[in-house]
Amino acid sequence: MVVSILVLVVLIVVTPILLGRQSSELASLPLLIIGMSRNESAFIVNLGAAVQAYQYAFIRLTINGSDPAVNETYNETYAYGLSRWVPANVTFSVNVYFVDRQRNYFEYNVTAQVMKDPENRTVMLFTFPHEGANAGPPVRQFPPDDFRLVIPRRGTRPP
Repeated sequence: MVVSILVLVVLIVVTPILLGRQSSELASLPLLIIGMSRNESAFIVNLGAAVQAYQYAFIRLTINGSDPAVNETYNETYAYGLSRWVPANVTFSVNVYFVDRQRNYFEYNVTAQVMKDPENRTVMLFTFPHEGANAGPPVRQFPPDDFRLVIPRRGTRPP
């Protein structure tokens, strides 16, 4: 009798968690996607949530390219995502910065360029210039595949 009462109490406490109370930290993980247009004339830079739709308090995308015409900073507040196109003939770096509703911030830097391999196939090359020892080797993607990166949490902004 005592055991069944304890089991029922545990079930009452655990059931709401099992029925859908997801961790807000997991829901807010941002994702950077960089791909190419179908005709390979432009990169498509897309920012959004990695797991499910999530409204961020702030999103910033800064693009700095070898052509000054593409240099721009885009800001969105209380948005689900952000998307921009960059000409494929430009080498560019992106800085992405997200703040979720719990004031956690996520940030990352990636450099992208397009080149041709020995077989004359288009290759997107991605490097991580500001990551130091965590940079890893360059990543190569062949369109129509795209580059996807979950942006790491860097800390919490003060109130």
